[in-house]
Amino acid sequence: MSESRSERFENQAAVVGRTLAHTPHAILDEVINDISQRPGQVVQNSAMAAAIGYGATILMRRAPVVGTIVAGGALLFEGARVAPKVSNFLDQAGEADTFDKRSILSRQGALAMGREGSLFIQTLPAAGLGSGVALAHLERSSVARSTSFAFAERVEFPLRRAMPEELLFKGPGTQLKTNLMTSAETVDALGASRLLPSRAKYGVEYGTVIDPVAGKMSWKLPGVPDAVEMGVVPKPGQISVHLQNPHVKNPGVPSVPDLRAVPERSIGVINAGENSTFFMGRGNAKINPGADVNVQAVVLDHKTKNAFLHDYVAKADTETYGLSGLKRPERLNYDDAVAALRSVDIKNPWNTLSQIPRFDPNAASRVAASLDLNSGATSFLSRLKAGTGDAVPTFMRSVVIASNPLFHTDSSR
Repeated sequence: MSESRSERFENQAAVVGRTLAHTPHAILDEVINDISQRPGQVVQNSAMAAAIGYGATILMRRAPVVGTIVAGGALLFEGARVAPKVSNFLDQAGEADTFDKRSILSRQGALAMGREGSLFIQTLPAAGLGSGVALAHLERSSVARSTSFAFAERVEFPLRRAMPEELLFKGPGTQLKTNLMTSAETVDALGASRLLPSRAKYGVEYGTVIDPVAGKMSWKLPGVPDAVEMGVVPKPGQISVHLQNPHVKNPGVPSVPDLRAVPERSIGVINAGENSTFFMGRGNAKINPGADVNVQAVVLDHKTKNAFLHDYVAKADTETYGLSGLKRPERLNYDDAVAALRSVDIKNPWNTLSQIPRFDPNAASRVAASLDLNSGATSFLSRLKAGTGDAVPTFMRSVVIASNPLFHTDSSR
């Protein structure tokens, strides 16, 4: 029995080796034959592949979950199609115990590989070209963008919500390279915010959920210009981070869906250009239009090195799903704010954020006096003091418009 198995393996190895040796020549012959004898079919195959590459890229540019499932399904389908043929070929190879049988079978195998390889060569470059054209065309075409966004909202977002959350924490890029826990009770919230930095050119919102205790983060998923659906409901102790458009009126203001997407006594982060907003969530409790909303947030303006504290009651806007009635924030000491955000109480972040020292405009005067700075310093200090009154820009420059009625529905925005 062992001798018979050994002979079959030797026969199979010999046939497979000869088949692989003849395959490149077989592919080349098949390509030449197709071009010379069936040029119309070659053009048709290439055009179809280019169209599929273009359409698939437009649809799945904002839909990585759908893309992963489609790609995986295609591989499984191809495996199911090819596996019986390979199995049958190996069975025949095991019985090829003469030189002539092995030669005939290896030529047949090479011809089959040639046909598959020729089709691959005709379609793959064309599909890649179509995909490249789509990527270049997508942001310039309102129709292409609208199609991509509609596909994301109607197909990708519901699929994310339906997936087990654990799956979105698996795969490349989900393992944290740096430990964010600065102690058993504190977390580096500033470090967490930098795991999803603002993009030089804003296109759509992106989001991720970070679990600092487990050392994991979810996929970095794209959304649409004014919304992102993570498919992950953050749990207490986790930190959600998402990007918002820095070019609108109030880029750092959390919308009502943002507040509802973050658990109570947990922290959410918005990165919008040079601004990072660390806000306290309100949980998934219903917030009626026009209702009072307690705004609790710390905003860093990284460009100007300013920090601001918001702790007051605003109104849930009835039209924008954002906040209205925003008030002037208190200015904080920027360096102290940065230090505090590097070590935030993970169980109750507001204990840390609310205790950040306020900016002391007189401190600069005392420093200047101690250095015996005269008229030049006075001019600088006057400008500095004038700047302290303009504490609104970071948090008060935008209200994010949510395109769907999320006041009364669950959302991971």
